[in-house]
Amino acid sequence: MKNSLIFILGFICFHSAMAQKKGFYKISAESGDGIYSLLRKQGLDPVKHYAEFIALNEKNLTNGSELRLDREYLIPDTPDSYRKKAVSITNGKELSLFEKELAQISPKSEKLKNAVIYLMAGQQTSIESNKISVLKDEIMQQLAEKLMVHGAQVYLVENKKSSVNIHEMGYYVETINKRYLKNSGKYQRLLLINLNKGVTDSKYFDVSVFHHDNSALGERFAENIQHIFNENRITKDRKTYTEVFSDKNTIYLAKNALPAITLIDIGDSKDPNIEERIAIGKNEKDFTNMITSGVLNDYADIEIEE
Repeated sequence: MKNSLIFILGFICFHSAMAQKKGFYKISAESGDGIYSLLRKQGLDPVKHYAEFIALNEKNLTNGSELRLDREYLIPDTPDSYRKKAVSITNGKELSLFEKELAQISPKSEKLKNAVIYLMAGQQTSIESNKISVLKDEIMQQLAEKLMVHGAQVYLVENKKSSVNIHEMGYYVETINKRYLKNSGKYQRLLLINLNKGVTDSKYFDVSVFHHDNSALGERFAENIQHIFNENRITKDRKTYTEVFSDKNTIYLAKNALPAITLIDIGDSKDPNIEERIAIGKNEKDFTNMITSGVLNDYADIEIEE
C-alpha cells in the first residue's frame, strides 16, 4: 500500500512538472530590463501578460515589480507570442520570422485575430538579381509584421529555388493545405507576390492584381487590394478590373491550394496580356501598408456578411 501511494504521488508530481514545462519556459533578465521590455523581447504583449507574469514570478521580484539579474523568470508559452504568430516554412520546418526585432514590435489591433494569411513570393524563370532578392525579402518581412500586429497568424512559405515546376508545386500545396485544415473555420487567404526583372530600376511599382476565375472569394480578395492601390495611384487613369491567372504554376496553386488566392505582380512583365497596371510610389513601407489595408477591408467584408 505504501509503495502504491509513493508511486501515485510520484506519477502526479511528474505530470504536474511536465504540464508546467509545457506551459512556461525560463529566461534570465538582462541589465536594464523591466517587466515590459522582458515580455516584449519574448514577443508577448506586456499589457496582456503583465499580471500573469507578476503572479508567476512574485517570489523573484523586489518591490513588487522589479527584476533581479541573479534570478530566472517564468515566461508564458502562449500561441499569441509573436515568435509563433509569424513563421517561415522551409523544408517543412517552422522558424520564427522575428527574433531580435521583437522588442521593437508593438501590437496595433486584434482586427485580424481570426485570420490566417499565407505569403509566397513568386519565382523568376532565371536566377534573380541580388537587388530583387533583397527587395523581395524586405517586402515579405514587412508585410508579415504588419499583418501580425493586427492579430493575424502569418505563414511565409519559402522557396529558395530560381524556378519551380508543377511537381515541386505539390510541396507548397501540401504545406499550405495541412495548416489550412488545422485552422478550419477561420478566415484564410493565400497571397502570392511576384517581382519581375527590372523592378529595382523602375521609378514606380507598376502593379497588377490577379485572381482565379472560379473563385468568388479570391476575386473579392483581389478587388479589395486593388481598390487600395487605386486610391494611392500616381497616374490619373483608374483601373477597375482585376485579371485572371494565366501562368500554369499559379493556376495549379489556385486549383489545388485550399485558401482563396490572389497574385500581386510588380514590375516589367513581358506578358502582353497584362494591361491593367497601376503605378504607385516605390516605397516598400507604403506598399505593404496598402496590402495590409486591403486584407483588413476584405476581412471586414466577410465579418459584415456573417
